[in-house]
Formats: sequence, structure tokens, C-alpha cells
Amino acid sequence: MDRFIDKVELVAGLLLGAIALLTFSAVMARWLFNYGIPDAFDVSRLLLGTAMFWGIASAGFRNRHIQVDGFWEISPPLGRRLIDLFATAITFGFFALLAWMLYGKVVSVLASSEQTFDLRLPVWPFYALAALGILLAAVLLGLRLFRLVIARGR
Repeated sequence: MDRFIDKVELVAGLLLGAIALLTFSAVMARWLFNYGIPDAFDVSRLLLGTAMFWGIASAGFRNRHIQVDGFWEISPPLGRRLIDLFATAITFGFFALLAWMLYGKVVSVLASSEQTFDLRLPVWPFYALAALGILLAAVLLGLRLFRLVIARGR
């Protein structure tokens, strides 16, 4: 399982790297040659959403997202377990619903033939990749919830 999560993190990292490279290249092209890279803004904007969704998948599974755990820290072990179960269940439900809604958005964008402004690149593959990231987040959170439920004594 860890190798699969590592691959999800690699995809998120590569997407962030592509955003950084594209942004740097666009700035340097504008500064050095007074030339803007076509669709640099649109592509980086679409990649940013996708990278966030893929990053959320691994952060949710490994429970390494931003947390305010003051109440959790002072709770007894049973209270901590209940808080973890409740929080993971709510997050799982939210991401499952978001994955379903984003699937609808992918279908809608595909049907509308939406394209970027300069190069006329189809936008739906970016939406589909983002939807896959959220679907992975929901699946991995479901797996985390399952592990929390079966780990009664631990």
C-alpha cells in the first residue's frame, strides 16, 4: 500500500514541479524576450487544482493534513478514537460526494467542448485528472476509515 501512496505523492509532486517550471518559464520569457507563453496561466491554474486534489489523497490517508488537535490531545484514548472515527467518516463522506460532483463536471465540460484561450487545448483532461485525484482521496479515506474501525484494540 505504501508504494501506491508513494506513486500518488509522486504524481502530486510532478504536477507541482510542472507548475513551477511553467511559471518560471513564463516569467523569464516575458522578462527576457517580452513574449508570453501561450496558455501558461490557464494550464498552470488547471494543474494547480489537480495537484491539490492528488496531494489531498495521500495527506488524508496518512492523516498528515493540517489539524487543530487541542481537544484530541486532552481526550482519553477512547475519546481520541471516537474523534478519529468521526472526523475520518465526515471527511470520507465529503470527498465521496465531491468525487461524484466532479465526475458530473467532467462530463459537462466534455460535452461543452471547453478549450483554453490561446492553444485551444481541451480542458476536460485536466478536470478528469483532478476528478481521479479526488476519487483516490475518497477511496483512500474509505480504506483509512476501515482500518480505524477494525483496529478496535490498538
